[in-house]
Amino acid sequence: MLLGTKKGKRFKFAAAAAVWLLVLTGTTALVVGQDETGAVPADEAPAVQEVRPALSVQSLQTISFKKDVSIKGALGMLAQMYQKNIVPSAKVDGMVTVTNLYDVTFEEALQAVLGTNKYEIKGNFVRVYTNEEFMADKTRFEYAVFTLNYINAEEAKKLLTPLLSEFGSIEATKAPEIAISSGETLAVQEGGNSMSLQDSIVMRDYPEIIAKAKSFIKQLDVKPLQVLVEATILSATLTEGLEFGIDLNLMAGTSLNGTASTETIVAENNISRGTAAEPPIKSISSILNGTPIETAGFAKAGSNGLRMGISTGDVRAMITALESITDTTVLANPKILALNKQVGTVFIGQSIGYRSSTTVSGSGVATSGEVKFLKSGTQLSFRPYITDDGYIRMDIYPKDSSASKDTDGVPTETTAELTTNIMVKDGQTVVIGGLFRDSVTSSKRQVPLLGDIPLIGELFKGTSEQTVRQEVIILLTPHIISEPEQANGAERLEDVRRLAYNARANLSWLNRVRLDEQRYAKAVKYYDEGNYDAALAELDGQLEYSIDRNYLDPLRLKERILQEKQPEKFGQLERIMLGNIEKEQSGKWLRR
Repeated sequence: MLLGTKKGKRFKFAAAAAVWLLVLTGTTALVVGQDETGAVPADEAPAVQEVRPALSVQSLQTISFKKDVSIKGALGMLAQMYQKNIVPSAKVDGMVTVTNLYDVTFEEALQAVLGTNKYEIKGNFVRVYTNEEFMADKTRFEYAVFTLNYINAEEAKKLLTPLLSEFGSIEATKAPEIAISSGETLAVQEGGNSMSLQDSIVMRDYPEIIAKAKSFIKQLDVKPLQVLVEATILSATLTEGLEFGIDLNLMAGTSLNGTASTETIVAENNISRGTAAEPPIKSISSILNGTPIETAGFAKAGSNGLRMGISTGDVRAMITALESITDTTVLANPKILALNKQVGTVFIGQSIGYRSSTTVSGSGVATSGEVKFLKSGTQLSFRPYITDDGYIRMDIYPKDSSASKDTDGVPTETTAELTTNIMVKDGQTVVIGGLFRDSVTSSKRQVPLLGDIPLIGELFKGTSEQTVRQEVIILLTPHIISEPEQANGAERLEDVRRLAYNARANLSWLNRVRLDEQRYAKAVKYYDEGNYDAALAELDGQLEYSIDRNYLDPLRLKERILQEKQPEKFGQLERIMLGNIEKEQSGKWLRR
């Protein structure tokens, strides 16, 4: 369809020539003309009427506009060309800023004509607004509810808020409780009345804003990756000691150490009187005739090893020699799975209890300190951050320790631990701790001057040497897990079953549990072979070692055989009969 002004034969000839040219080339063009005022005259008629039938809105067209065509004029031509009901508001004004549109659809041409103005398709009408009218029209507001699977509602709300229009709003469900009850008390109220449904956000805004939010949610609410960390902690300690010396003892020896004073203690109305200090010299007054005075040698008192020498009456001279080697190796291999950016912690060991302190008031009343616990064993704590290039950044804290208490109840801990932040590739093993430490201690004891005499001086000296070598190696291998199956949980379950079976297999042949296991295994074998009678005989036989009635697996197998082989007997089982009667008589209640 070609429309033009009637002014001038020259223009009509050119317009007609353009139409025929476009028709011959298989395209359709629209040329819109205006008078000097920029408006299409009311009495203006098209120079050329219908060239072809109405166009499809999906078809690609080439459209040409003359200079200074108004937006309303161009909209009228598009409405006539595509047979669309285009209704512009009174405030829509301005000039078309394009001259030629090549291979465009109806909506592409409409958007090019409108510029910054907006349009909305409602049924058979295309309504056109100015941008201000479009954004202020709250009748177009819609509500949308987005149910979230992986991202929490509060985080989604923060990310979507910048998309909102001036009058839009967004609300999120309350964040869930993050505490986990330890089960130590019955007063724990985590969770309470919080919502048990999935996190959701409710959005009220224009349809185009909601469409953008939906696209954003689709990109943000995706299943997070997980990281499986396998840690190997090796702690080895090698201790080598040498003790050599002469033990000289005259008249069996006695210790002249004296005693320290003790305080008076009042606890729970019981008074314990203290004692005064005694100097070492006071011990001499208690020595009877023939009792020895204090003497000592150069060998470690009470030590084991080779003891060789002479003993005459109350005089002894013994050569003591002992070399000891202690090799301790601790190997831990914990594995733990955690979501991206979430903390994973595992602890395998024991908690040793001790009292922090005991205080005595001015009146002498003793108060026991608080009971605390020291964890000892293997610990692993980490937080992974997965990148898009297959690398994992991790905050990690591995620890392997052992603890003991002295006679006063004070704990002592021996530990190998470190805290670090590392970057490692998926499946790559890294060493994050390698400690090799040697400690050499050598001590010598001798009588002054006498110990320096060649040869004879050996009788008046002793030697003690100790070498301690510690080695700690920590290896880490992280794996990015997209599906839970990649953690090989089924294989680990089979390992547990193997260990459980082997533990029972190693029991004594007279053990009741092992005998029950063997009979159950025979029953399963007979059932698999189709020999139901033999299977029932193993399950029900009145032998000396019959299967324990609280053993669930044989009970299940027995009922399964009866249901398949003897349905009438299965229905006569006491458990089944009682259950049926309870359903008939008790309704929803169960017999207690």
